[in-house]
Amino acid sequence: MYDLVIRGGSIYDGTGGPARSGDVAIKDGLIAAIGKVGSTEGRQTIEADGAIVTPGFVDLHSHYDGQFLWDDKIDPSFSHGITTSIAGNCGVGVAPVSDEYQSKLIDFMTGVEEIPEIVLEVGLDWSWRSFPEYLDKLAERKYTMDVGVHLPHAPVRLLVMGERALKHEAATADDIIAMSAIVRDAMAAGAQGFSTGRVVEHRSSDGNYLPGTFALEDEVLALAKALGEGGRGVFQVAPRGELGNTFNTDGSDGREARTKEHRLMEKIATVSGRPLNYGVLEVFTDEADAGIMIGQSDQAIARGVGVYPMVSPRAANLMYTLEGYHLFMARPSYLEVARMPLAERVHALRDPVRKRAILSESDVTSPVGVRDHGVLLKYISANNEQSFILSSPMDIEPGPERRLGALAAAAGKSADEYLYDHLTAGDGTNVNLNIVANYFHGNLESTRKFMMNPNTIIGLGDGGAHLKLICDAAHTTCQIAYWTRDRSRGERIPLEFMVEKLAAAPARHHGLTDRGVLAVGKRADINVIDYERLTLKRSRIVHDLPTGAGRCLQPSQGYLATVVAGVPTRLNDEDTLARPGRLLRSTAFTPELVR
Repeated sequence: MYDLVIRGGSIYDGTGGPARSGDVAIKDGLIAAIGKVGSTEGRQTIEADGAIVTPGFVDLHSHYDGQFLWDDKIDPSFSHGITTSIAGNCGVGVAPVSDEYQSKLIDFMTGVEEIPEIVLEVGLDWSWRSFPEYLDKLAERKYTMDVGVHLPHAPVRLLVMGERALKHEAATADDIIAMSAIVRDAMAAGAQGFSTGRVVEHRSSDGNYLPGTFALEDEVLALAKALGEGGRGVFQVAPRGELGNTFNTDGSDGREARTKEHRLMEKIATVSGRPLNYGVLEVFTDEADAGIMIGQSDQAIARGVGVYPMVSPRAANLMYTLEGYHLFMARPSYLEVARMPLAERVHALRDPVRKRAILSESDVTSPVGVRDHGVLLKYISANNEQSFILSSPMDIEPGPERRLGALAAAAGKSADEYLYDHLTAGDGTNVNLNIVANYFHGNLESTRKFMMNPNTIIGLGDGGAHLKLICDAAHTTCQIAYWTRDRSRGERIPLEFMVEKLAAAPARHHGLTDRGVLAVGKRADINVIDYERLTLKRSRIVHDLPTGAGRCLQPSQGYLATVVAGVPTRLNDEDTLARPGRLLRSTAFTPELVR
């Protein structure tokens, strides 16, 4: 007798092959049979007639380092078919930590990942000190999915070097020995890898660069060597110049510097003997950069050096709403009502006198805060007319007619007034957004080509981060619903190829050989999806963080079931409250080059 039988679906097994009809039988958390299973052979049955059955999705780029300790549901990822999530990316995290510099780690996570300081202070008990102790804390908990974490560079450097790390001094030989020992201990304890952040736009809440941003080659390569000694894990990089000069922060020093950055990543992969992945975006300030970087990675892989670009499946955007960031948030007459509950605030904002005042005012420099009046707010203002108001949540490839400037002109209004009326309409939850990358030509054709490259990994969902600005963890649903079914502005992507990119490919990259495909003996992490009904719903701000702080969620529709280790965690788009997920500790594996 099987524990669970998924009956009658179209099975996309994650290998990239065509679908086949059949049943999937599960026993003791593993797939026990695929094919025709008797009608009385399962204690529980999920009817999948007319649905597709896929492996659970594996997300290699999240920032749930703190959320893993206060939440067991792990939304937004949980609502989008993700059954394995890896945090600790971009060189930031919550371990290791010391009493002296705990507040600095909070500053890093607040600044880089936009997680409110009070949430990290109240939501975590900070009872660990070493990274292995942090993993042990996670191991005590249960989740809707399996979770893993990289050892991040910034906390390691801060622990060893103290104030010298904050001043970005070069590491001494003794510093490097001490940091290398921390890497070895973390990997032996089950860290999924090591991450470093070299992006100058990533700064702490006080505006300072993160420790590790300017680490010299000898330090980085020594840590790579320490990583590789145990034969486990990957090296993750947020590389210098990843965002180009999008925010006018001199984030990229040109082609020569980017080529040098890629060569450094090749050295890291060579010295460590481990796979390396790094983020790459098609930035507006350098159209050719993404293609060149991916091409250099293709050449490296052909030579046997595992440097893998991680690409996003949709345009990188920043979402603006009255409950988050928006154009008017620093206007004096808005600040007078900013702390009102949303319904009361919307009512106050509809007052014609207040509306005229806000539209006529300039921003103030206080009291909202440094970040609110820094690079981001300047960017919002400078790009207001070029922002988009989407026709639907699935409108991820909007044409120029959906730009705010075009909509305002058609309505005979200024862009500011049109936006004001849009944000204050209805219940006040409308959004507009700026596309900041992956949209150089006003479409997603380059993104499609990047995804079709067999060497790229699809990710950059950033689940758990940028809480009021993005909800890119919904990209897995988008990959299935939009790219394989709904796209009308260009060529679509075959469903079987996309399923492999969502499951088998990232699992293979991380050496997670027990999952990512549907085969007898593999872990029963499975999605059952109503393919025709699968869609994204409207993004919304939900106040469910510790202290009642808000974050953006984008619900989905169409997940008939998500199964983790043989246990349904989601049925008919609803949480079953089952928590079969556990901490996923790394194990040794031999990297497998795609080519």
